[in-house]
Amino acid sequence: MNPQLTELLICPRCGPGFGLVLRADQVEQGRVLDGFLGCSNCRMLYPVVRGVADLRHPPRSRSHRRARGAPPPTSRDASEPDSLRLAALIGVARGPALIAVAGDLAGCAAELAAFLPGVEVVALAPRFHSGPPLGASHLMASERLPLRDGSLAGIALAGSWAEHLLKDGLRCLARPGRIVLMGASPEGEKVFHGQGLTVLADEAGVLVGRFGKG
Repeated sequence: MNPQLTELLICPRCGPGFGLVLRADQVEQGRVLDGFLGCSNCRMLYPVVRGVADLRHPPRSRSHRRARGAPPPTSRDASEPDSLRLAALIGVARGPALIAVAGDLAGCAAELAAFLPGVEVVALAPRFHSGPPLGASHLMASERLPLRDGSLAGIALAGSWAEHLLKDGLRCLARPGRIVLMGASPEGEKVFHGQGLTVLADEAGVLVGRFGKG
């Protein structure tokens, strides 16, 4: 996890008005591998283990600790889109900027970060089964994205878990950033079209929209 990301994180228990502080116990290549994130309001501690920050609501699953020997969850599979196409849909070519890929797209994070100079990529999922490769920040989350309002230049969502977070993704989106919804369900499409977005693409289950102009 990039330690500078701490400035944009919020306590998932207390909400957007409450940030987190970081205690980094192990840092490698500028990334926090082990430590804690803490909320000064509710005093909750959120562990960072093998590069993954666990920002889920307690009680948390033990799957992250239990599966340390499992293959990395960030390896690509046939269901994931080409990262170059995904970057084009998100519409951020260079930094400084922060973008997020959530749910079924989390496995694209490290590859996206590799060819987007100056862009920090956040991978969001309900769980990761082992420490991810360096190059992107990996966060486990529950029903709320642990990011400040307007902190993201773009966000892409795929899968039922991520689709459920569409409205919260819009809260985190800076204007005129883009939101991408891939493999959208009929209900997801309905929610997407009800948010007052300028729709840039709507084809074969892929929706791209933005707030504002530009």
